[in-house]
Amino acid sequence: MVFRRRKVNPYKETLYAIYNVKQGMSRIEALMDRIKSRRHRMLEIAAQLEMRGETFLAKKYASEIAKLDKIHSRLADLRLVLEKIVLSLEYAMTIHNFKGIAKEVLNLTNELKKLPEATIPDIGLLFANLESTLRNLEMSSYEVPDIGSSFIVEDYTDSEKILMEAREIIKKKLETELAVSNDNNY
Repeated sequence: MVFRRRKVNPYKETLYAIYNVKQGMSRIEALMDRIKSRRHRMLEIAAQLEMRGETFLAKKYASEIAKLDKIHSRLADLRLVLEKIVLSLEYAMTIHNFKGIAKEVLNLTNELKKLPEATIPDIGLLFANLESTLRNLEMSSYEVPDIGSSFIVEDYTDSEKILMEAREIIKKKLETELAVSNDNNY
């Protein structure tokens, strides 16, 4: 008995990947809202402590608020990258170039896994699901039709521009993370 690999429907896999990314974006937005409300509460407490003359505790709260701001901005950048991934996957559906864009987004996902935010369980699960779907999509046997090749080339360059912007955001985040970790080591 010969086992055959099931045929992958690239549209279905791409829609599943888009759904996973959008679901991850909503989870990131929920985290950002929680961070924002926590920051607001801590700011109120810091103001009350400052009014009572407890400057040491107020400074501690202020440093925690700064850390929350940093986490919030990093999550906002991650959400922006995920939006760009969704746009690229939608382009893949439009131009029927599933393999090429899946490969590019898979490389981008591997870079995203290096960020500290990937240790958050919801985000780590998002990356695992996205990677699995993209690997299936990359191995699909769907070929690009040869009609309207100039239209496909234009859209593919737009998609590459979007992915390039996402890569630049990740690169900047990794460089700042490396610089911060090197400063802490000295």
